[in-house]
Amino acid sequence: MALLRKEWAEHRLFLLGLYLIGGAVLGMAWIVARTDVTPLRAWATLLTVYGTLATILLANRLVMREYGAGTQLFLEALPVGRGRVLATKWLAGWAALLVFFVPMFGLVLWGAREHVYLGGGLPAAMALRSSVYLLFVYAGAFAVALTLRLRFVVWGVLFLAMALLDQQAQVSIRDWAPLVLVRADLVLDARVPWRAVGQTLALCAGLTGLALLLALAARGALPVVLARPLSARTRTLVAFVLAGVAGLSTLMEHRAVPPPFKLQDAVTSRTAPLVHVGWHDAVAGVAPARLADRLSADLARLRGWLGLSELAQLSLVADAWREPDEITFAPGSPRHLVIRAALGAPGFDVAQLQEVARVAHIVDQSPLQGWREDRSWLAWGFSSWWGAERDAARRALLERRAAVAARSLAAHGMDMRTALRAPDAMDELLGDCLAVALSWRAVQTLHERLGPERFQTLMRTALAAPSADDARALIAAPSTERLLDGAGLPLATLARAVDAALAAPDAGAPAALPMLHVDVVPQAGAMAALRYRVSGSPPAGLAVRYKVLRPMESGVDPMSTLWAGGAAGGMLPATFAAGTRVFVMADALDPALGCRTRLGAVRVEAP
Repeated sequence: MALLRKEWAEHRLFLLGLYLIGGAVLGMAWIVARTDVTPLRAWATLLTVYGTLATILLANRLVMREYGAGTQLFLEALPVGRGRVLATKWLAGWAALLVFFVPMFGLVLWGAREHVYLGGGLPAAMALRSSVYLLFVYAGAFAVALTLRLRFVVWGVLFLAMALLDQQAQVSIRDWAPLVLVRADLVLDARVPWRAVGQTLALCAGLTGLALLLALAARGALPVVLARPLSARTRTLVAFVLAGVAGLSTLMEHRAVPPPFKLQDAVTSRTAPLVHVGWHDAVAGVAPARLADRLSADLARLRGWLGLSELAQLSLVADAWREPDEITFAPGSPRHLVIRAALGAPGFDVAQLQEVARVAHIVDQSPLQGWREDRSWLAWGFSSWWGAERDAARRALLERRAAVAARSLAAHGMDMRTALRAPDAMDELLGDCLAVALSWRAVQTLHERLGPERFQTLMRTALAAPSADDARALIAAPSTERLLDGAGLPLATLARAVDAALAAPDAGAPAALPMLHVDVVPQAGAMAALRYRVSGSPPAGLAVRYKVLRPMESGVDPMSTLWAGGAAGGMLPATFAAGTRVFVMADALDPALGCRTRLGAVRVEAP
């Protein structure tokens, strides 16, 4: 008991600090976890992040304060065995951890009781996995701390070995014991991975035995020797050795991940830039070889007109799980772009495919076009303008879409200038189809007002200039508004001109557009449900989708949303905790416009 009182007197302020910091970490983790799949994620964060660090710091302090200050010599003069002293110190540290983590675990379960089903043995499984993992970290940190002056070398070697194993082994170390105990299913799965638990407990026993061996070796003389500080020459040698090993590790081949696809027997264009079509049937009535050549020729003309450098290869990959209008692009490898689309789907639009291909190459050479909000409407509008210049039918279709987009924009209370200054908000309200059409109308107006030569100069300056793909682009690249001012057509003037071009002749009051409305329905406890309805005359093919927004999440990818229903009214198939932000959108297929149009998008916060 006297030894325990000594440990408490020596470390109580340190423990109090650890407990206060841990409570703050849990509070922040709980705030973030409220919008996650389960609020129990807060416990996983506390255990894996703070628990690991706090356990290592505590074990290091328990050993270093004893051997580093030389007070173990005083303890050895007492009629108490070295093994008893070590066991008391070890158990005192473990008890100090349990004093904090056990109440925190109970607090998390109490806070989540109204949000998560806690039956089926989930709390017991979480407690077992968490305690075994924490025991492993504590046993390992205690053993490493007993290496004293060599402890930083040991930690460096351990972390380097883990990094190399994660790179070289075919199975990631996250799937090995003990890390498998705290993977994502810790707070979701009530089943216990008994094999991993047994392996971790065996490691704990081995590490505890190692700590005992280090403390008692040579009748306790080894820790005394290890407690002496390293000489400057030895520290320098150790640093060079570790740095050399780390440098050599970069020359080793990493574990190769199989590529997501490999285009075999693809149809390739006959001219540069090379276009590979991974589809052997007709795409919207166009043969694959003809489609590849058409895309290649169009991109070659675009390169010459904008003054782009050599274009990357382009591969078209069929994805049957997509809607016909869901066409996306991404880098496949250096100098290689990949477009995924439902190539064989009925109603697939080749003109839209060409628009995406143009934007993909513009973004590839000038990355800021893909993430600077003020440039997105210009890139997509120009791509549509480029294709519509030689296609009268496409131009007429874009005119109809732009007219509907202007009406919808006015119905949502957004003016044209705001739409061009904040195109992300415009995309959210209108959807891709109508937003691109409105962007085309703005670029078409630019062409009409500036004339061919000044318009080409503006497009080359705005879209073709190489740019950095980081914050430097915010400083080095001028804003779109500044470019328009320099071209002699300020954004406000352009917005008024677009409004004038889209103003419909006086033909009576237009029919009311369908609108999306979302209402909060309070539930028991701190929960809420959301009721949606589409006013007016909702068209056929209505689809209502939603997504729970994470903290700091602004833009929403429609492909990441969840299906809610196809009726004009109903309840979202979920309940939401207080403070949860939810994005709800509704769209429908408009046969006259040949695309899905957005009927509305609403962001709601559960009270």
